Amino acid sequence: MEIIEKSVEGDILKIVVSSNEESLFSLLKVYLDESKDVDIVGVYKPHHLVDKTELHVKAISKKDPKAVLVKVLKDVKKDLLSKKIK
Repeated sequence: MEIIEKSVEGDILKIVVSSNEESLFSLLKVYLDESKDVDIVGVYKPHHLVDKTELHVKAISKKDPKAVLVKVLKDVKKDLLSKKIK
């Protein structure tokens, strides 16, 4: 997986990868949806034959969306290591 685009505009983080990462992003979406620091999260795949998937995270006001994503990734790792899959 290669990150082909990463941008932050205010409280919105956009990550575009060069592969079909719907499953990984779907897992992250579950955790991000539960975070009190996230306003909106979405996964976008333009077409099932296109190897490009996007993750969009809109943090609540005054929160850094990259920091929110890093915190959620740590939570996912912790749960996976302790076998507490949601």
